[in-house]
Amino acid sequence: MRVSAIIAAYNAEAYIAEAIESVLGQTVPPFELIVVDDGSTDGTRGVVGRFGDRIIAMSQANSGQAAAVNKGLAMARGELIGFCDADDLWTAHKLSMQLALLARDDDIEAAFGKVQQFVSPDVPEAQRARLQPAVEIMPGELKQCMLVRRAALDRIGPFDESLPATFFIAWLGRAKQNGLKIAHVDEIVVRRRLHLGNGGRTNTEAQNLQTLMALRQAIKAQRRQE
Repeated sequence: MRVSAIIAAYNAEAYIAEAIESVLGQTVPPFELIVVDDGSTDGTRGVVGRFGDRIIAMSQANSGQAAAVNKGLAMARGELIGFCDADDLWTAHKLSMQLALLARDDDIEAAFGKVQQFVSPDVPEAQRARLQPAVEIMPGELKQCMLVRRAALDRIGPFDESLPATFFIAWLGRAKQNGLKIAHVDEIVVRRRLHLGNGGRTNTEAQNLQTLMALRQAIKAQRRQE
C-alpha cells in the first residue's frame, strides 16, 4: 500500500532538512512526501525548495499546524498516512516495521511505536540541563509516531484547527471513542528533538489550556455517546 508522509513546517529552517531526509531515507520509502510551509518568515521555504521534485512542496498563509496538516491530507494520495514534525526525525526502519504490523492484521487501523527524546546538539551548554527529558524512551502515541489507514482518518474526521497545539490529543481521543484499533511496535520509530523553540516548552500555559479544552471536548463527546 502507498504511504503519504506529511510535514507541516513553520520557521523550521534549522531542522527541516534533517526531518525531510529522515523520511526520504526510509528503508521502505514513502510513495510521496508532502511538505506544507505554514507561512514561515525565515529560510524554511528555501531549504524545502532544494529538495526539488523529491517532495511535494506547498505553502499557505500562517494558519497553524493543524490547518497545515489538514491541507497536506487533502492532497495526499496514499492509502496510509504518516506524519513527521519539522524538527523531529523518523528512524530508518519506522515505515518498514509499521507496514509489517498493519499487513499482519487488517483490523489494526493505526500503528504507533516508541519515541526517543534528545536535546538538540545546537542547544547551548548552559541551557541543556533544563531541556533534559525526565524519560528518554517511552511509548509514543504522538502524531509523528503514527502510521494510520486513510480510511480511518476519513471515518474519524479532520484535525481541529481551533486547537493548534493540542489538535492531535483531541483527534486521538475522538478516534478512540469511535473505536480506532491501534497497535504498537516495540521499537523506537521517532527521535523527538528538544530545543529552545519547542512550543510545548516555551508556551506551556497556552498548551496546558488547549490540553484542558481538548480533554473537555473528549468528555463531552463520551457523554453524548452514553
